[in-house]
Amino acid sequence: MRKTISKLKTKVESRWRRTARWVQWTIIILVVLLVAIRLALPGTIKYYVNRQLARIPDYSGKVDRIHVHLWRGAYEIDNISIMKTDGSVPTPLFSAALVDLSVQWRELFHGAVVGEVVLDHPQVNFVTAPSPQESQTGAKKPWTATFESLFPFDINRIEIKAGAVHFQSFHNQDKFDIYVTNLYSVATNLTNSRKVTQKLPAGLSASGQTLGKGLLSVNLKMNPLQEAPTFEVTAVLTNVDMVQINDFLRSYGKLDVARGTFNLFVSAAANQGTYDGYVKVLFENLDIFQWEKDRKKNILELFWQAIAGALSEGFRNHPHDQLAAQIPISGSFTNSHVHVFSAVGSLLQNAFIRALIPKIEPQIKLQDVENKTSPAATPAARDVADTNRVTDRKAAEKLTGK
Repeated sequence: MRKTISKLKTKVESRWRRTARWVQWTIIILVVLLVAIRLALPGTIKYYVNRQLARIPDYSGKVDRIHVHLWRGAYEIDNISIMKTDGSVPTPLFSAALVDLSVQWRELFHGAVVGEVVLDHPQVNFVTAPSPQESQTGAKKPWTATFESLFPFDINRIEIKAGAVHFQSFHNQDKFDIYVTNLYSVATNLTNSRKVTQKLPAGLSASGQTLGKGLLSVNLKMNPLQEAPTFEVTAVLTNVDMVQINDFLRSYGKLDVARGTFNLFVSAAANQGTYDGYVKVLFENLDIFQWEKDRKKNILELFWQAIAGALSEGFRNHPHDQLAAQIPISGSFTNSHVHVFSAVGSLLQNAFIRALIPKIEPQIKLQDVENKTSPAATPAARDVADTNRVTDRKAAEKLTGK
């Protein structure tokens, strides 16, 4: 082995000596330049990233270090943080231990030059407060343009590992922290790089754990290239211990929960900005009111809790000890509407007849929305369809003798 290496070294040195002097100097200069560029890249990229983050109105960002990986067309950002600068919010809007931006090599085989992003331990903090200076939502800021400026290619895939989202209040007696932790999410084919012909070529799946030991699951199919929102989504939140969210309930509803669990089921679809779906809420073993805890509260607050407690107690004799409602939602993204009377009717039906099944049923599909927005779905056409359904039902009743 040593003899082979020695012979190879001798051969290289011999060829180097026979090379023209100007070629030698050209090679040396190129090597020095490449090494210098490689050494300067992390500092240059860090300066550029910090400058782009500093341009966000009312916010300022910084990163600790940059690692460049030329062999895979990527660079990593260590410890990024974006803080609000026009107020006194004690927590960053966004932070992450690591952000990896790289070329998605597998998509090159499909003729697309796109990138992917992996975020390790990212955290988003929304803050509510009486004044805009103390609040933090990040709304109406050029986040998309800022993010796109950090990477030269369109992002086709995003992965989140061990993420967290917080909704917080730091204001005096209304302090609370509602959060989702252990968040894992993957979004794929965001640019439709593989030219999928489906109506909803992109997808996103997410799961996490909420305050109160609840379990969250979201599945989304979408077409991000459409100008108006076009998607199908199902979301499930189960087994939330409501006692652990009492701070939030006291702040927003002036309520105390002694026991109970909360479940939420959502199924919706949107086609060209028009959406249809429902939200199903389910409370189990709910106990809202306790006089011993509330002796020191003011009379109006006690009155409100007494009404809420009496309402929940009215369902106490239900065989399944559940309080639930299925709320239809439909409209457009400029004029949404929730059917209140349908919600009340569903509430009473569940309370006195049967408990709603705690699962997505039925699932709202894109075709359901398309049918409603098609020319055949005009008011006149719907009236004819309703008349036909009534006629069919009466005929069936006659045949069955019911």
